[in-house]
Amino acid sequence: MRDSSTAGDNELWSATWTYELPDTDWSPDPELQRLLESAWTERHDTGTGFRYRVNIERERIAPGRFGFLLQLNRSRLSDRRQPQQFAQHAPFDASKFNFNWVAPGEILLELAVTAGAGSGDRVPVTLLINNSPLSVFHSLVVPERTQQRAQSLTPSAVRVALELLYRLPDRRYRLAYNSPGALASVNHLHLHLVRIEHELYVQRAPLVPVDKSQLLYRLADGLPAQGFCYELRNPNRDTAIVFRGLNELLATLARRQMAHNLFFTWTHLSREADDACIRVLVYPRVQPCANKRACSFNAAALELSGYVSVGDPVDYERLTEDSIRGALYDAQGDVYGALLLNPADNG
Repeated sequence: MRDSSTAGDNELWSATWTYELPDTDWSPDPELQRLLESAWTERHDTGTGFRYRVNIERERIAPGRFGFLLQLNRSRLSDRRQPQQFAQHAPFDASKFNFNWVAPGEILLELAVTAGAGSGDRVPVTLLINNSPLSVFHSLVVPERTQQRAQSLTPSAVRVALELLYRLPDRRYRLAYNSPGALASVNHLHLHLVRIEHELYVQRAPLVPVDKSQLLYRLADGLPAQGFCYELRNPNRDTAIVFRGLNELLATLARRQMAHNLFFTWTHLSREADDACIRVLVYPRVQPCANKRACSFNAAALELSGYVSVGDPVDYERLTEDSIRGALYDAQGDVYGALLLNPADNG
C-alpha cells in the first residue's frame, strides 16, 4: 500500500512515497526496490541533494586469498561532509547536523515496517540519499528519524535491517552500521544501504561454531577481520533466535564499552542458490577509534567486510592485501583475546 504525503516546501519533490510493507512473510518485494531505485535515480540525475555525481574512476580486485574490492572515488574524499567528532556514549545533540535537517529532496521513501512478529505496531523508517555516495543507490536507512536517537543500534533497527535484505529482490544490496567509536560520522541512528556488484570474502568465509543452538559463530582464524556471525537460513524458523542473540551480543559489547561495526549480507548473490542465507557480521573493537577527517581509507564496516573505497589515486595503486589486512588489525586489535572467545560473557 502506498500514498503520497507532503514532504516540505521544495516544489519539485513535494510528494514523497509512503510505502507500507505487508505484515506477512518476508518475501521479495519488487515494488519496494523499484520505488527506491527510481527515486534515487531521479535525484541523482537532477543533482538534487547530492554533493557530486557517482564516478568510480577505477576498480580492481587486490591479488591474494581474499579478493578485496578496491574502488577509486576521489569525490567522496574531496567533497563529502566532514565527519562529526563525538564521544562513544554521546547523547543525541539536536544543535548538530542530524537527519531531521535534510532537505525534502533527499528523502527517497518513508516506510512502515512491522515492529515484531504478531505486533500491530509499525516502525517508521526513512530512506534518504547518501549525498556523498560510494556507489549507485547508496542510501541511508534511518529508523524512527523524528525520535532523535543517538547512533546506537536498537532492537527495532536490527529488525528493520534484516527485513530490508529479505524484501529487496536484488541480493547485491548490503547493509552496514558503524557505532560511535567505530567511525560513525553522524550521531543519529542510521545504517548504510549499499549495492555492491562483487562477491566479498565474508560471504563464504569459514566459521567456527560458538553456540549452534543460537546460530552464533565466529570468523575463523587467519581471516582479515575478527568478529562474530549469525546466520539466518530460514526467516520463519530462525528470525526470533537470531534477533534475540544479536541484541544480547550488542548489549554485551555496550556493557564492555566496545565500539563495533555490523555488516548484513547474503551469502550468495544469485537467487538460484538453494543454500543462500543472510549473514550478520559483528566486528567489535578493542579500543574506540576517533573519527578522522575525510581520509583516503578508513577501516569501518565495509572495509572489514572486503569493500575498500579510496579517494587518493596513489593509495589506490599501492594498497595490497597485506597492507589492508594490517590496517584492519590495527583498527580492531585482538578481539578474540579481549572477549576470551566468549561474546556472551558478562565479565
